[in-house]
Amino acid sequence: MLKWKLMLTTLPFVAAVTALKLAVHCLGGFEGVVEFTDVGVVLTGGVFLTGFLLSGTMSDYKESEKLPAEIATTLETIEELFVLAATQKPDVLEVTALRREVLTLTDAIKDFIFKKRTTAQVFEALTALGGVIRQLEQKGAGPYASRAVPQLLMVRRSVSRMDVISRTGFLPPAYALLEVLLTMILALLIVARFKTGVGEAILVPFVTLVNVYMLRLIKDIDDPFEYSVDGQKQGGAEVDLFPIDEYRARLAARVAQG
Repeated sequence: MLKWKLMLTTLPFVAAVTALKLAVHCLGGFEGVVEFTDVGVVLTGGVFLTGFLLSGTMSDYKESEKLPAEIATTLETIEELFVLAATQKPDVLEVTALRREVLTLTDAIKDFIFKKRTTAQVFEALTALGGVIRQLEQKGAGPYASRAVPQLLMVRRSVSRMDVISRTGFLPPAYALLEVLLTMILALLIVARFKTGVGEAILVPFVTLVNVYMLRLIKDIDDPFEYSVDGQKQGGAEVDLFPIDEYRARLAARVAQG
């Protein structure tokens, strides 16, 4: 059902434009002032700009799809390094406590994605895990601490990239131009003259649906981490977080086992 959410919420726009066209034509007796075939130049411009924006946002989206898996695998690598460190120094390092620190960071990252924590707070959690790594160095597990630092860097980089993608849009001036073109296309549909009534009944809703849907789809893709506080997807193109969820479940089970 989620894949149809964007389509279903676009249909009211299509119905509104179609109803306005029918009202102007049937009730007002307005036949139009321009042939629909002459609108082709504007339609072509809209298609070109839509393709440009879709290509740009898709490149960020494909990168975003990798981030949850990269975060999960890097966190699990840090956990394994902590286990090795505790194995080497069992008298001063406790495995469950170290795993619990990784679990705390994992929960902080999920809360950050769900808008429960700010960017500053998730970076504080990253810094806190850095403090745990420093403790490994102080307690004689220096080789494992040295290997954990680059892994923490990778987590911090992935979280930063996630934050940038979520908080910034792709070329706002291009969005402005596309919105102007969409307004022009819808206005031209209202004042266009069609050769047959059947063609009018088919083309007006079709052109409206394609253009409005694509604009909304691009905006949806532009923020692939648009989750609500309760963890629900706000749109239809959010990146799945199951790599983080599944690792969190594995880690929580190991912490529970001690």
